[in-house]
Amino acid sequence: MNMEAKNTSPLCVLILSDRLLNYAQKLADYLTSVGIQVAALATSKEQALMFCDERIDFLIIAGYLKNQINYGIIKECGSRGLPAVAVHWAMLDDLISGYCRTYKIPLQFERTLPMEEFVLFLWQNRPLHLALPDEEVLDVQTKPDDKHLKIFISKIIAFLRNFLFL
Repeated sequence: MNMEAKNTSPLCVLILSDRLLNYAQKLADYLTSVGIQVAALATSKEQALMFCDERIDFLIIAGYLKNQINYGIIKECGSRGLPAVAVHWAMLDDLISGYCRTYKIPLQFERTLPMEEFVLFLWQNRPLHLALPDEEVLDVQTKPDDKHLKIFISKIIAFLRNFLFL
């Protein structure tokens, strides 16, 4: 994936996947099509580290990583003081929950949901320095159980959309 000379997008992401490359590419293409800059689609920790000097708002991990050394990118970004927020974009199950606890990945999103919902999810969880001036920043912490409720509600909404608009 080519990198643009200057990042003017309100959101910039780095996608890392060493297993679901076709899905990761489709995600990158979709995010680009809606105006989110994709700094790179990396297949390893070393490759991803080459882009860590860029402004990265989200580090998206597409599917679980078969080479667990690649999860080290999260710790490396943190040790460099980079504000990137890690998001596991995967089919959520106990394995993914375990990886999120082990590697301190704060956000998870069910990848079988529509991509437009993922874009909304990113906007809702964007770092505070990206909040728009007319938005009120809430001082409320999200409880761990709330993310499961959000996923449940988004699945119900997707079901209702399909059911009501057939």
